[in-house]
Amino acid sequence: MNSLGLLFFGAVVLLGIVLLDRIAMHLVRPVPVQPDRTVRDTGLIHEDFTILSNGHRLHAWLLSDGKGRHKEPLLILAHGWGASYGTVLHLAEPLVDEGHEVLLFDVRGHGRNKPASFVTVRHFKDDLMSVIGYAGKRFPGRKLSVIGHSFGGAASVLAAADGADIDKLVLIAAPSDVLRITAEYLTDNGMPGSLVVWVLRPFWWLRNGGTFRSLTPSRRISEIEVPLLIIQPEDDARVTREHARQLSAASGVPHQIVPDCDHTSVLGAPVTTQLVTEFLGTW
Repeated sequence: MNSLGLLFFGAVVLLGIVLLDRIAMHLVRPVPVQPDRTVRDTGLIHEDFTILSNGHRLHAWLLSDGKGRHKEPLLILAHGWGASYGTVLHLAEPLVDEGHEVLLFDVRGHGRNKPASFVTVRHFKDDLMSVIGYAGKRFPGRKLSVIGHSFGGAASVLAAADGADIDKLVLIAAPSDVLRITAEYLTDNGMPGSLVVWVLRPFWWLRNGGTFRSLTPSRRISEIEVPLLIIQPEDDARVTREHARQLSAASGVPHQIVPDCDHTSVLGAPVTTQLVTEFLGTW
């Protein structure tokens, strides 16, 4: 191959790399979506503020029933990919009605926050760690419990495994492996999910600062030293029951099935509220 041919071949390879990088970034670029129901719609006492996380200002809310006395612990709710605080608000409301004080927040690139060029599970974990750190400083000595839904659940496992100062952890419809759940999502949308994920992994590694080994919930959940509750909706087609089985097997904690609920409706189910409040009530 002459020099012109080599130059052409190199240009084609470079173009292919650039194209794959753009595809990889497109798949991890959330579009901020405003919730159908907001904190103000609930009529609950609330404080609206921001929390700084690695240069990103995260919109957050502190909810209470206005009675002045709150049950321990302070509850931090973490939403999933492409969602916002409005998604977990369906669970926050009954928890506040039970007397708990609840802290909600939007992960970078989500909800009311500014758009972000890419967001990975590491950024979910980093933002949750920042929120936990904020709560620890604002409420010194107070017990903190985290409730993570979907991708927020995956981030919660990673945060707890990395030593986040929390006392209890609840996972709801949480994926056991972020690459696997991404492949399953792409497959459900008519693409060869496993192949796409395998090809694009190196581009995501660049944004993660490394591989996904330390960012895989089923690998890290055994490191968690706080009480754990795993909840799985019976009819979840997005994060299937196999993910809950994997998390249970790795942690030694049986998962609890909430009947007749899908990935999102589980948050508003009375059974979910009952499971969570009973779990939080045991110290």
